Amino acid sequence: MNKLNSYNKTKQTQNNKFIVLSLIFSIMTISCSDGEQGARGAGKIKGKGKKQASVIPVEVIKPSIGLAASYYVTTATLEPSSDANINSRTTGVVKQILHEEGDDVNAGDILLVLEDDDQQLRLKQAKQKLESTKREFNRLNKMKRTGAVSSTERDSAEIAFQSASTEKELAELTLSYTKVTAPFTGRVVWRAVDLGAHVGQSELLYRMMAINPLLVRVHIPANRLGMVTKGQTVQLNIDSVSETTNALVELISPIVDPTSGTIKITLRLDQYPKNVRPGDFTEVHMVTAQHENALLVPSISIIEERGKNFLYTVVNGKAQRQSVTVGFIMSEQTEIIDGINESDDVVFKGQRNLNNDVAVEILNSTTSKEKDNGIIKERKAKERKTRENK
Repeated sequence: MNKLNSYNKTKQTQNNKFIVLSLIFSIMTISCSDGEQGARGAGKIKGKGKKQASVIPVEVIKPSIGLAASYYVTTATLEPSSDANINSRTTGVVKQILHEEGDDVNAGDILLVLEDDDQQLRLKQAKQKLESTKREFNRLNKMKRTGAVSSTERDSAEIAFQSASTEKELAELTLSYTKVTAPFTGRVVWRAVDLGAHVGQSELLYRMMAINPLLVRVHIPANRLGMVTKGQTVQLNIDSVSETTNALVELISPIVDPTSGTIKITLRLDQYPKNVRPGDFTEVHMVTAQHENALLVPSISIIEERGKNFLYTVVNGKAQRQSVTVGFIMSEQTEIIDGINESDDVVFKGQRNLNNDVAVEILNSTTSKEKDNGIIKERKAKERKTRENK
């Protein structure tokens, strides 16, 4: 019985604790709810139910006056100015190899020597025959003056002498073929035979390329030829190097290819980094037209929408949407033909978040403090000169 009473007392105590905790939790919940409603109500009273408009930060720049150009962009590969297979002009065994693949050689340098025993003997034989016919011709020529021999005998001796002279020259030429020489100044790119190999006439021995200068051949549409002229500078972006390389227009074909409607343009690359080689892939940027004193803005400031172009200017602290007519579009700048003036402040950062008449804050101080564009250009020129002096 005592155990039962003790159990009832314990259970009653736990129930009382649970009731007290429930009351405390309810009071706290009501207090928090009232606080939130009070805060919302206070906000409504303070702001009168309206959300304050935010000011959008932007950066602006004034249009510049410069050269606008239209580029024709295409791709091509670098080619050697001369590419030749060097073949044997006589038969023989390879006696010496004097130059290997990758060697730079001058015109006339000996690349390879064939054994020349047979050619030496033929030359010696030709010289002996020439000497013999020469003596016979001189003897008969003297006798002809005294009338001791007929003109026919004397003429036959002269013909034999001339024939022997020709045979000697041919023997000397054949002997010279045993020394294979470079036909032009360039680089050995391939050796096709080994030491001790027997080569036949017309067999391939070497391949050579003239790599200074390199050439680039491109085909542009006839209607894009525009102002392309000989000697014009063309920009090349070669895959194997990071910096831009310049080439010159060397040749312009006088005809249009009837099958493609294009004109072949040959570019000459005189100076280039050491790791540039024939066969490298390059992107060609060729100016086909240009406008002097064009109004230019950063290309990133232009927004295209439904085939039309517009940008934002800042007037009295507010963004103004301006429809513009663009001309030549370059990588970093775009020509503006109509829509803005040189004195306008053009938004080039933050314009994607703008709408017409939205309040803006100009972050960059260049435009607000230096309204004259000439001052800006002069300051940039001084900074560039300072960097060069350093």
